Amino acid sequence: MEIKFNPGRISDPGTSQPIARGPSTPATSDTSGLPHERTQALEQSLRDAPQVRPEVVDRARALVADVKYPPDEVLDRISALLALHVKS
Repeated sequence: MEIKFNPGRISDPGTSQPIARGPSTPATSDTSGLPHERTQALEQSLRDAPQVRPEVVDRARALVADVKYPPDEVLDRISALLALHVKS
């Protein structure tokens, strides 16, 4: 079975049922498995990490603006891999 990517065809996803989710639980800071020093070091690393990396954002913008990204060859390969894993 071979599937070819067709960028001109837009499929209608149809309607789907909403996903039922349980009540959200607040995040807890259970650190009983880690030594206190390591926990503090990890928390400090998270605080020091930049929220936004400008070079990554610029690269993403360039890729989104490129009409040839991702290349059709890549999409054809992905569709072939998906076709191999489709269960009949």
